[in-house]
Amino acid sequence: MKNFSKIFITVFFMLTSMMVFSKEKNEVIKIALGYSGRSYDPHKHTDSSTLAITKQIYNNLFILNEKGEIEGELIERFKIEGNILTLKLKENIYFQDGEELTSEIIKKSLERNKTIAVTKVLVEPIEKIIEIDRYNLQIESSTNLNIILHNLTHSSLAIVKNDRNGKLVGTGAFKLVNWGTGVKVVLERNENYFKEIPKISKIEFVTIPESTNRYIALETGEVQIAYDIASIDIKSLEKSKELRVINELSYGTDFLSLNTEKSPLNDINLRKAISYAIDKESINEVIFENTSEEANSIITPNTFGYSSKESKIYSLEKAKEIMKNYSLPIKIDLWIYEDTSKYQMAQIIQANLKEIGIEVEIKTLELSSFLQLSAAGQHNALIGLWYTSTGDADYGYYPLLHSSSKGGVGNRSFYDNKEIDRLLEEARKEQDQEKRKEIYGKVQNIILEENPIIPIVYKAYTIGLNKKIKGFKFNPNGNHVLENISY
Repeated sequence: MKNFSKIFITVFFMLTSMMVFSKEKNEVIKIALGYSGRSYDPHKHTDSSTLAITKQIYNNLFILNEKGEIEGELIERFKIEGNILTLKLKENIYFQDGEELTSEIIKKSLERNKTIAVTKVLVEPIEKIIEIDRYNLQIESSTNLNIILHNLTHSSLAIVKNDRNGKLVGTGAFKLVNWGTGVKVVLERNENYFKEIPKISKIEFVTIPESTNRYIALETGEVQIAYDIASIDIKSLEKSKELRVINELSYGTDFLSLNTEKSPLNDINLRKAISYAIDKESINEVIFENTSEEANSIITPNTFGYSSKESKIYSLEKAKEIMKNYSLPIKIDLWIYEDTSKYQMAQIIQANLKEIGIEVEIKTLELSSFLQLSAAGQHNALIGLWYTSTGDADYGYYPLLHSSSKGGVGNRSFYDNKEIDRLLEEARKEQDQEKRKEIYGKVQNIILEENPIIPIVYKAYTIGLNKKIKGFKFNPNGNHVLENISY
């Protein structure tokens, strides 16, 4: 009897330990990113890796739902009258330091955006912010308020404040424990979250630059979610018993940007020849295994203001005909940041342009150097990726094409076209949404003719997940929602 009791107690403690261990194991979810987040300050960066993390720490006034429609997140209700947007905040929302969200804090946060170059373009149309009382405020705008509503969904316009130690805090589902260098970021559950309290206690974001290694980490259980899975691994994920894949159209477009202020690409006819020579079909087939779509516009088909006009058809003959007017070879450099698909894309473009007498030297830079040096205009050409994260064409076209946005804001082609400036400014002021679409159609026509930017493919966002993961919410802007996630 004593032996039975000993065995029973031993088995009981073993099972209890296993249950506790299992519970602890499932309290933490690890997510692999291709690039390190640059800072926990969402106002200073618009790159997808940074915002993928900060999205979990902060909230926005508005979000886009699964249909691309505007919904209040921190806002209970809103009203539009002329150029005035009146907002009523949700009450009893608290920051991670215990202070309640108020109109005053929102005003300070949005005014902070106006002082930061990369996010200034999103709040520029806001002329005045008026606090009515603790939970009500008004925004006066110089533009169509639909643009403002969409811009306020951008993760870089998340509402922030400083705590007593001068550290930024938010109202989000998770709070920052450790950022370090961004290679490993640890977040913990916000027990006072105003929505449903998260089911897991911690999220760890780890940087694994090579897509193959991200897949291996997912397969071996080192991580439970991996962003930016390579197209070649999709079929393996689909066949896996333990893993699943999400492969959806994003708000992102991969494009070739040509520096229009720097010889030789300041020549419009040379840019036209390049646009004819790039074989987008092969890029989609070889690199993305036809999981992406060939692009005819900077903005994606799921963005307001997109026009379904046909792009230039690949034509080596037309490109060579234009090149007869030039002394060959012409030499240019093509910049990319460290990314396997970008390098493969650069190699195909390099081969395409060699056929028409343009010699391309590919230069690979670390992401922060790529952004800094290209903002200074030191490149001939670069392969970029832009998310029209707001779902409205204004954030696709204005930062990338308006002359006031040259450099770090987004216009790395240093394009300067008075007619484009006029059209983009007109589209901001136009109240009729259908007329705005017509204006953006004209913009698209000019860009297809002058080619400061050559759209290549619409980015499909591919994510690998352990099948035990529940509550993951895909977001086409890349800032996926993890507040309801469990494992």
